[in-house]
Amino acid sequence: MNSAKKIILLFFIVLGMTLPVLVYGAEHGGLGSGEIESFRPMSASQQAAQVAAGLYIKPAYMLITVLLIAVLAGQPARPMRALFWGLIAFLIGETFCAVNFIVYRHQSLVSEYLHSYGMVLAFGLLTYSLLDVLDLRLHPSAHPVLSRQIALFSIPMTAILAFLPLTVSTAPTDYQTDLFGVSYSYARFGFYQWYESRLLPWIALACMAFAWAALWTRQKAPIPPVTKMFFSAGVGALGFAIFRVTLGALYAQDLVWFEFWEELTELMMVVSVTFILWQYQPELFAFLRLRRRSDS
Repeated sequence: MNSAKKIILLFFIVLGMTLPVLVYGAEHGGLGSGEIESFRPMSASQQAAQVAAGLYIKPAYMLITVLLIAVLAGQPARPMRALFWGLIAFLIGETFCAVNFIVYRHQSLVSEYLHSYGMVLAFGLLTYSLLDVLDLRLHPSAHPVLSRQIALFSIPMTAILAFLPLTVSTAPTDYQTDLFGVSYSYARFGFYQWYESRLLPWIALACMAFAWAALWTRQKAPIPPVTKMFFSAGVGALGFAIFRVTLGALYAQDLVWFEFWEELTELMMVVSVTFILWQYQPELFAFLRLRRRSDS
């Protein structure tokens, strides 16, 4: 990728980060944060779940992510580069999540939004990496007609799922609680829910439309890179939207479980990526074997 393309890509990343804040702020006269007045007690098991999520599960997958970034640094293969930047976006987003958890007790709109944005970028880049792996393994260029037909069918089928979060009713939830003697708060502010269940699905639909149009206009060409790029971006936005909307619907009144299952599924995702790399690219972890031999 040349310098001009890198600058354009960076511009759209920054624009995608700032535009939702500006639009929501203009429409609602701000981001809608305020004092949290209601109080709900937590059981001992709920408090233990929050401590486990914040102090054990989150540090575990962040450390694994740092390890993966280290082993992927400098890898020339395109799937590895996409995975590398996806993990960096994921780590940055989770760093802001940790700041919101430890410092602001879930009351920082900016920290939580940057966490969400990092997750959207990570989902999209991981999808792009997976599509690159499929290109290398399945060789769709050897069957361009079949590959193109599958893509023409798959893109609108995926786009239909964007209507799922659009039809979900939203209701902000926030309350104070007590976490082993420490004042703590949970919040699903209106800005979060607007971003996850309204804006991201429309972004996903737009990306799918661009991906499908780019493919349709090139009748005899193989699947163009721009189609894969927009499709990945759409899956990133849609995947995160459905993930958050699902957790929000299941645990609207018990946000501690929203937090716990989000952290646990993120640990599962990072462990899965590590396992797949270990199975198919074991040479990336050769330094671990060398160290084990030196210790023995």
